[in-house]
Amino acid sequence: MAVKSLRGILFMYKVEKCGDQFWCILDVQTTMPPLLSFRWLESELKEKALGTQKSYMDSVKLFYDFWLQKHGVSLDYSFYRTEYQDLETMIVELDAFWDFLMADKQITNITALPSSFNATEETNRKKRTAAKHCGVVCNFIKFLNSTYISASYIDEDRNTLRRLRAETKSRLDEAREKFNKFNKSAAKASNNFDDLKSLTEEQYEDFFKVLLPDVMKPLKNDKTGVIEWEMIKQNPLNPIVTYEVQMRNYLLTNLLVKYGLRIGESLLLRKNSFKKSRTVENSWIMSVRNLTDDALDDSAIEDERNNKPQIKTKFSNRHIHITADDYKNLMTYYRFIRSPEAKHEFIFSASTSPFKPSSYSTVMTQFKVVTESFKKHFPEHFEPEYAESITKSISPHWLRHTWAFGTMENLYDKLKQEFIEAGAVNIKGIMAEVRDELRTLGGWSLKSTMPSKYAKRFEMRKANETLMRVYNSHKTNVTLYEFDEELPW
Repeated sequence: MAVKSLRGILFMYKVEKCGDQFWCILDVQTTMPPLLSFRWLESELKEKALGTQKSYMDSVKLFYDFWLQKHGVSLDYSFYRTEYQDLETMIVELDAFWDFLMADKQITNITALPSSFNATEETNRKKRTAAKHCGVVCNFIKFLNSTYISASYIDEDRNTLRRLRAETKSRLDEAREKFNKFNKSAAKASNNFDDLKSLTEEQYEDFFKVLLPDVMKPLKNDKTGVIEWEMIKQNPLNPIVTYEVQMRNYLLTNLLVKYGLRIGESLLLRKNSFKKSRTVENSWIMSVRNLTDDALDDSAIEDERNNKPQIKTKFSNRHIHITADDYKNLMTYYRFIRSPEAKHEFIFSASTSPFKPSSYSTVMTQFKVVTESFKKHFPEHFEPEYAESITKSISPHWLRHTWAFGTMENLYDKLKQEFIEAGAVNIKGIMAEVRDELRTLGGWSLKSTMPSKYAKRFEMRKANETLMRVYNSHKTNVTLYEFDEELPW
């Protein structure tokens, strides 16, 4: 029996991670997976990245929700009643599913018209999302077509089955093309690169003025041997009260903007993720990878987080050189600032009992507090009369965009000089090299279009305010007073 929400809308399914191995749809009543979605998962999705699995399952779960709301019975039961043959109804219902998504997941025959630029922009965003969901459902129906329109379920000759599958595929391709047009149309309406928003040099500097922790001096307690912290200089702009959380926020954000890490990648870092480099002076190598990768032995590490962070794709596994100062700050936080009751080896820890590894939701909450303080103390960056004004909420991913543009400009200058010295100056060739290096540094897959999007914006604007001059001329690292005894690294 389906469950009703407070709004009276039927819902019956949820997407859950099963044993840290795969994502699937579960019936909330039976806690069992629906047959059709699970067969698709087993046949075609289990070898894909966990993030891809979840994305696909989220889309199909919405189709299950829609079907239940409209028909009053589950999708699996409807298909069962037709003896696993009627895929035409599913294809016909794709238009209604689109309307369901555009109407905020409600069955309605009323469509709201956009009344302003912001409303139009929001509608375009919803169209892109709806087109993505419908495309995934088309793939799901395609699997059902190849699986059930077969001799195992229908008593027909081979030629008839082949014709039935071809007819279903043709109708499905027509539906898919229609949704692709919506997707292309919405993307065209949003070609001003707002999705790649980054901070200018001035915005970056002022943001880090807010983010910088208080200046604290470490004092070793002779009786207990515990390091205690004495206030030297308070940062009145930083809204976070405790030094531990201030340092955690600063170090996490620094990894995003200086080395291009995603939040999930930062939260996966642990003590043995860092090794000293023998080839690059004054440098350490940071290993970005999942717990289950075989490069290092993580068999004893357990992640107690409910929503465990994951590397996005296999291309996101990479080794990144970081400065000795950044390594020192990370290890100082890990060994002396975070709670000694945190027994796990993940670098970033919750500041309250039971001191689990930091979660994505905690990072987002803290980041929002910092950005509100940034807006309060530096309102000039939000004044709409300026072209560089910040008109949307700053997200942590803005910092990865900021890193990407700063890195791209640095790579462009470096490779341009190499091409000049080789007597082979070709702008297209330089940009191709830049895209390839950026793809490797940022951990994007070979199919990802993100490096090309960054390159297009870079070429059109030539370029976003470079951050490399900030790194080279403006020291933003935390000031850490030296310990009375030699540091152990």
